[in-house]
Amino acid sequence: MSNHKGELSKKRLHISKVVFSLSAIAVFTKIFGFAEKLVVAHFFGTAASADVYFASMGIILSIVFLVKELIYPSLLPVFAETLSMSPDASVTLFKKVFIRAVFILTVFATGIALFSDSFTKVLVPGFSENKQQVTSVMLRYLAPACLFLSLSTITYAVLNCRKRFLQAALPEAGLKFFIVVGLIALAPFLGIYALAVVVTLGATFVFLIQLYFIPESRNLLRYNSYKADNELPKVLKLMGPLVIGVVFSRISGLVDNILASTLPTGHLSYLAYSKKLIDAVLLIGPVALVTVVYSQLAHLSSEQNQEDFKGLFIKVIRLILYVSVPTTLLLVSLREPFINVLFERGKFTVESTSGTSQGLFVYGIGLVTFSLETLIVYTFYARSDTKTPVKIGIFGVCLDIILAVAFLKPFGFIGIAWAFVISKTVKVLVLLSVMERKLIFLQGSGLASFVPKLTVAALVSAFILQLLTGMENRNTFVHTTFFGLVIPATGFLSVFLLCSYLLRIDELKQLITVLLSKKPKYRLVGEKV
Repeated sequence: MSNHKGELSKKRLHISKVVFSLSAIAVFTKIFGFAEKLVVAHFFGTAASADVYFASMGIILSIVFLVKELIYPSLLPVFAETLSMSPDASVTLFKKVFIRAVFILTVFATGIALFSDSFTKVLVPGFSENKQQVTSVMLRYLAPACLFLSLSTITYAVLNCRKRFLQAALPEAGLKFFIVVGLIALAPFLGIYALAVVVTLGATFVFLIQLYFIPESRNLLRYNSYKADNELPKVLKLMGPLVIGVVFSRISGLVDNILASTLPTGHLSYLAYSKKLIDAVLLIGPVALVTVVYSQLAHLSSEQNQEDFKGLFIKVIRLILYVSVPTTLLLVSLREPFINVLFERGKFTVESTSGTSQGLFVYGIGLVTFSLETLIVYTFYARSDTKTPVKIGIFGVCLDIILAVAFLKPFGFIGIAWAFVISKTVKVLVLLSVMERKLIFLQGSGLASFVPKLTVAALVSAFILQLLTGMENRNTFVHTTFFGLVIPATGFLSVFLLCSYLLRIDELKQLITVLLSKKPKYRLVGEKV
């Protein structure tokens, strides 16, 4: 019994190590994503070329994200099942999915290249004729990048399923670095078209590198007697409800932008800046964690290991709460100096900081909800259930639209943010209630003692934070950085960690163990040597 507990502890340690590695890669990616925007600003400013850059890349990335939202949740749990079956099962499933995806996505990318003029007129109707022409040419040149980035969503899912998380994430981080270096080298000679060259080359390399690390790729051209008559239909069955869910999620974002566009200039940007900050926090923390845990949960589900599945789920919920609650307090309390230090220069004025901080206040309150949503939705996916989160997600989207329309006139752009947070909170509560009926995870979860301890630690830390704020001087960048941001944040975190130690919150011990560990020696459940 003690050996079993020791093995579980070792496995959780390895999971934590991988999560920290993925978080570091996410930080690297965000840094070079920001550097990319600085390079664009240097070469193109806010002229027509910059508009073309954001419009064309926005269109391509929207398509790629749509493909990823369909492929990742539907392929990974089924592929996890094949790994425990015949050695040929995973090869056959990968081959069938890959070949079909190549055909469909090639046709789609060809359509983008051939009908780029029509895409441009529909998606950016407000552009001048000259800007539409340049955008059309850019879409034509970016069509191959769209193909390879979309195909890399398959290789990304398979690598994560095989627990090769770093091999999946590192090439994507390298793409950001390659784009920055490539733009610096080529933009003086090719102008805005340097983007198409750099992104297409980078996307091709990302796809080929990820494909190389997939064992099944060695057998793409070989005959395999295994038919995968059951596995491929499972993937398609899981994907069916996701199509509806993805469409509705896109409608929600579109409606929010349409409503925000009716407000005074700058209000849409306030929402966009504050939302991107929250997305960055989610990428570095909860998304990195869930990326690892999703694969683990899928394997446990395929093995029908209900107890370990439930145990891992509740442990991750506790860890997410432990990290997201203090992060929320920091973001909400220090939102103005935080935005001031990051953005307030050039055309980003004091008024811009004030407006963005209002949006960050609302979205920051929803950080705990956003973090839990990612885990809960993918837990359903790991159980091969895509219908439940999609049904509840559609309800959430409808609620978001209704609330946004109702709140727009009395609250302005803040009403749109509140509608989003409230709808997401309702969605998470409903999903949790459904999951509780399926898993009965609350019994023996330890939440009854954990939540009060976390609440006390958060309240004491928040009180200290309030005592330390208000010392910043907006006229001096250095003064604002240290007295408005660094010192209050350091004091808050020190008190929070001290309270966690005194209250014996187990999650603190887990984090310390991971930080002091020199190297991961242990494998995850189901990982093959």
